[in-house]
Amino acid sequence: MKNVLIVGHCDQDNPQITSLIEKNFSAKVTREKLLKKIIGCLEKQDYDLVIINRIGAFDQEGGLELIKEIKKDGRFDTPLMMVTNYKEQMDKAIECGAVEGYGKDKLHDKKTVELLRKYLG
Repeated sequence: MKNVLIVGHCDQDNPQITSLIEKNFSAKVTREKLLKKIIGCLEKQDYDLVIINRIGAFDQEGGLELIKEIKKDGRFDTPLMMVTNYKEQMDKAIECGAVEGYGKDKLHDKKTVELLRKYLG
């Protein structure tokens, strides 16, 4: 079974992302509301994928800054995936070391499931 960490998504989006993953993959999903707690989560458990919101719904922290921090730390090789509808933000996330992500408007597309399959299939 794969382990997925979902970070910073609001109470509406989190269940939708969790449902998509659990319906399509053998995966356990863990939620963390606050972006600033992610390093601690990564220290405690290995994840097969971390899905990060562009802006943390509960702390307004930036997902791009979190990706930079995790990559700079250097201890974790977990794939980091940003969720954003903004292409320029996605491009910046990839430049900083994230894997290709998807937009919230594409959550129910077949392509999103195929994208997730690379890490959870």
